[in-house]
Amino acid sequence: MKVLSQDELPAVATLKEMIDVLPEFVCLRYPDGTWAEANRFALNIYGIDHDEYKGKSLEELETRLSYEAIERCSLSDKRAWETRKPIKTAEKIIMKSGRKVMLELIKQPTFTSDGKPQVLVVTGRDITPHKQKEEELSVALDLLESVLKGTTDAILIINTRQEVIKVNDAFMQMFGWAEEDFSEDNDDYPVITPAHLQGESKEIINLLKQGQSVPLHETQRIHKDGTVFDVSASFSNICDMDGKIMGFVIVYRDITSQKKVERALRESEAKYRLIAEHSTDLITVIDPTGIIQYVSPSHLPVLGYEDGEIKGAILEMVHPDDLQSLSELFMRALVKKEPFQTEFRLVHKNGDWILLEARGVPVMTKDGHVESLVTFARDVTKAKQTEELMLKSEKLSVLGELAAGVAHEIRNPLTSLKGFTKLLSDADDVIRLEYLRIMESELNRINDIVGELMLVAKPQAVSFEHTNIQELIYSVVRLLETQAIMRNIQIWVNISDNIPLVYGVENQLKQLFINLLKNAIESMDKDGEIHIKIGTRNDSVLLELKDQGCGIPAERLKTLGEPFYTTKEKGTGLGLMVCFKIIEEHGGAIQFSSVENEGTKVEIELPTAPSSSH
Repeated sequence: MKVLSQDELPAVATLKEMIDVLPEFVCLRYPDGTWAEANRFALNIYGIDHDEYKGKSLEELETRLSYEAIERCSLSDKRAWETRKPIKTAEKIIMKSGRKVMLELIKQPTFTSDGKPQVLVVTGRDITPHKQKEEELSVALDLLESVLKGTTDAILIINTRQEVIKVNDAFMQMFGWAEEDFSEDNDDYPVITPAHLQGESKEIINLLKQGQSVPLHETQRIHKDGTVFDVSASFSNICDMDGKIMGFVIVYRDITSQKKVERALRESEAKYRLIAEHSTDLITVIDPTGIIQYVSPSHLPVLGYEDGEIKGAILEMVHPDDLQSLSELFMRALVKKEPFQTEFRLVHKNGDWILLEARGVPVMTKDGHVESLVTFARDVTKAKQTEELMLKSEKLSVLGELAAGVAHEIRNPLTSLKGFTKLLSDADDVIRLEYLRIMESELNRINDIVGELMLVAKPQAVSFEHTNIQELIYSVVRLLETQAIMRNIQIWVNISDNIPLVYGVENQLKQLFINLLKNAIESMDKDGEIHIKIGTRNDSVLLELKDQGCGIPAERLKTLGEPFYTTKEKGTGLGLMVCFKIIEEHGGAIQFSSVENEGTKVEIELPTAPSSSH
């Protein structure tokens, strides 16, 4: 290898100083690929951090270039020497920071006066930002193309002279015109704006040229076959890098069906009002602030108010005890935009309270906002009174059937107590203490049985609260254990760990389980077992009661819960009807499955938190 002498390159030191200050890539290489000179930019880019690069090739130097990049570099050097012409190439380099740098290089071969190769002058610049913009532009164009092809909306792109630049496939499907139809050479140039809307269209374009925004606009346009149809149009500007408006994008959506529905709704509004005016249900329209907008005439016979007497906010007429829960349901319907069902009391004109069963439905605008709440209600005051009477009747029936078993259970400890009382007079102190301990145990047993019986019999206010289902089940089992023992039936209870509290009315739940457990006992006329299992699922408590009784025929499973339909010889069917009603009021679920002569399984699901109806 020959290193240039001072005579051959007399100004080399000056050259180094000059090229070092250049913010571009400069490098001189000999025909054999070894380096003659390079500026600091080139050395930094390649990662050469020492000055012993002269006379060495890229293969001999430690650089950031990959093996493949060095191979490409050598090939482009060779091509420049062979063609004796400048060669343009690009090299990708990964910096220490991980950033990728793209260099655009020009390799200029130089020759002596007698035509011999001298040095290869390699100059270049960092084109990374340029490449990034090219890639971003390519991605943007690809994205635009995919949007144009993928959207179902018709898109029209025009310049400021209102000449069509591009339309998408959906435009052709909606209007029947293709992009080539908008050529100036086309004698049948497309017109999509009706004559009576030409002025409106020009006004919108003028506003866009001034940089003003135009809101979503509902108008009409013409199909190629001459049909006029309803569309919604949105407009946006296309600007260059300097913010100058270059053109406009117009997005059309066919709203013909929507407009037909709106017209049909307007036409049928009178019919709906006619239905509301003659409905027996109490129909009320309430705005989001709670102000009454409309009440149906059916309020007169139920609440005693004449037309126009019900004014102000509906919540002013609600019973104070129902006010908070109803307010929460209203707010939930406004926020979550979901219907609700509940019961609440409204004041009658004479001051009485009327119990209403109501369903509220939010009415939405086309923008997705709640315009109003419509409630449909009916008077269930008498129906509730009938239900309460039925519950009391069923409770008395259950108590009557329990009485025999309870009397038998109490008679046994009473007999023991009577005998021990006689023995106490003749017993010594030690035996007397043992007798007293046994007597106390028997008295506690009697107290527990009577207490459970009185708890079922005692009227209680219907109040939903969190109830310990484990304690409740054990109390029901204690109450019916005597009846089970008399039939030689064993009751097994299996309760999982960490069972949450159930949200409900304790006395009603107790009556529910008494009815079900009593049915299980009575279905077994021989020795057997009843298994009660309690677990959880999501936010609910699951209770399973399985007996080994006579089972229920498949055709009768469908009618369970109907009054006076029963499998018992002297039954009324009201017991299961009460069970179904209690489950419904608690927002739970109950399911029966049975095989004749093998037994019946009852599965109950109860909520652990208040439902939307409470």
